[in-house]
Amino acid sequence: MLGLDDAYVLRTLRVLEISLIVAAILGIVAVVFPNLLGRWFAACESALSRFAEARGRTVAAIFLFVIVARLLALPFLHIPVPGIHDEFSYLLMGDTFAHGRLANPTHPMWISFETFHVNWHPAYASMYPPGQGVALAIGEWLGNPWFGVVLSVAVMCAAVTWMLQAWLPSRWALLGGAMVGSRRPLVERHDPGILSPK
Repeated sequence: MLGLDDAYVLRTLRVLEISLIVAAILGIVAVVFPNLLGRWFAACESALSRFAEARGRTVAAIFLFVIVARLLALPFLHIPVPGIHDEFSYLLMGDTFAHGRLANPTHPMWISFETFHVNWHPAYASMYPPGQGVALAIGEWLGNPWFGVVLSVAVMCAAVTWMLQAWLPSRWALLGGAMVGSRRPLVERHDPGILSPK
């Protein structure tokens, strides 16, 4: 479990703190001066509602929004370094897939290299299902496994938007996808378990 002494957690908390301060300031302005930006907000809502009517374009926009948001956050939240046993196992799987293999041969002195979450017999491979490994392999082909994590989070947010379009009006689906997309890029790591709220 990540503690408050982890630099990544502290940077994430700082970004969330800034977000809450900005939201509080905007909320106070909206309560004190309710008509100050009313026309501007109405125009924005109308434009976004019209934009949301094109469902495919909305899903693509959320996909791109997540990628751009995470890249813009790089000065504050750097590419995470793996530090949990699960993450190393996922990276092993991604590296294995990136090199065109489903598993690696067992090392002759495997007992000296034994580690958590890795199977050594009948082959050297991660013990996890292959989905996250495929995403990490794509990222490795792009230069860093983290790029695969960003792409998989963007696909997830686009899928949430697409799902919401079947249940809600288009403008609410756009808002729901944007809400998921604005939170997820700030908390992702190599381990998909970190994406789940604790």
